[in-house]
Amino acid sequence: MQLHPDELLRLTERLLGCNLLLHGRQYGATASMTYSDVPVTKPTTRGGVYFADKMAFKIKAHTKDQSLIGVLSSAMLGPNSDFEKIEIRIDGSDLKIFAHLTNYVQKKDELELNLVVVGTELSN
Repeated sequence: MQLHPDELLRLTERLLGCNLLLHGRQYGATASMTYSDVPVTKPTTRGGVYFADKMAFKIKAHTKDQSLIGVLSSAMLGPNSDFEKIEIRIDGSDLKIFAHLTNYVQKKDELELNLVVVGTELSN
């Protein structure tokens, strides 16, 4: 079941405990979500893979798990023609969010990931 955008809006601007799933591994993280402008002048297909409107849900996730660095390049937009969705599971919820990594920043003790939401799923 797809989640209605109004339900997703209720999660914005809050710090959420979550897990990032990529390549069959799970990484603990915290995340916040916003609904904001995308740098496109008209609706378009990004990288030939997903549709981007002029506004999008964006996630900023933070994790201390540095082992994630080794798999991020396969998930990031740009360096690959075939990139993966990152699944985000919100703690204490049946919500699954699917997102593409737009960039990340490696800091001394954590990684900061910037993602754009491309889909949701609500388990029954």
